[in-house]
Amino acid sequence: MNRDVAQPPNPTNVHAGSADADLKKKVGEEGARTIPGRPEHGGNCDIKNLSRGSKVYLPVHVPGAKFSVGDLHFSQGDGEISFCGAIEMAGVITIKFKVMKNGVEQLAMKSPIYIPGPVEPNFGPGRHIYFEGFSVDSEGKQHFLDTTVAYRQTTLRCIEYLRRYGYSDYQIYLLLSCAPVQGHIAGIVDVSISSLECFETMTDSKLDSQRLHDSGTAN
Repeated sequence: MNRDVAQPPNPTNVHAGSADADLKKKVGEEGARTIPGRPEHGGNCDIKNLSRGSKVYLPVHVPGAKFSVGDLHFSQGDGEISFCGAIEMAGVITIKFKVMKNGVEQLAMKSPIYIPGPVEPNFGPGRHIYFEGFSVDSEGKQHFLDTTVAYRQTTLRCIEYLRRYGYSDYQIYLLLSCAPVQGHIAGIVDVSISSLECFETMTDSKLDSQRLHDSGTAN
């Protein structure tokens, strides 16, 4: 497979916050890249539930380690499926730091741990509708434990459904990236199954979740 599993340090386009020129140069020449993501640090953690009031445990591997944060998202759907589909925003972040001595060992930490805050991204109150996808591609080929295929099929089912409300495929694609839809891996036991949870308020009229609920079945 011709895929990059890690990138070497690269001084091009280094983001080092308020670091002086010498430190910025050091970061560029020695720092780990965030794309593709690596478990040794936070990386590009575009997680919609990582919002106000969250607690984050980050492993520290070197003395004098630095911290940086950027590209805030006003709203984002799970998966951010259209690549840069979230709504970017300017903002000010207040962060409290505490060093947990021997924390990596105590927590058996090999990657960051997050405890979400009390602010849950939501359009509510309102009903929800789920779409299910399997690791079977559009040609009918079974990919078994390939969750990427399952998630893609889930997204396609949602796109097909929302077309009924006048959206174009491009609009739906962007909407699913920007709206705080919930993506779930429902099963990886035998065949990967994923689900995508959408909100009724994504349409001007109600989705058919009430009708489906009342009837109990969908034909």
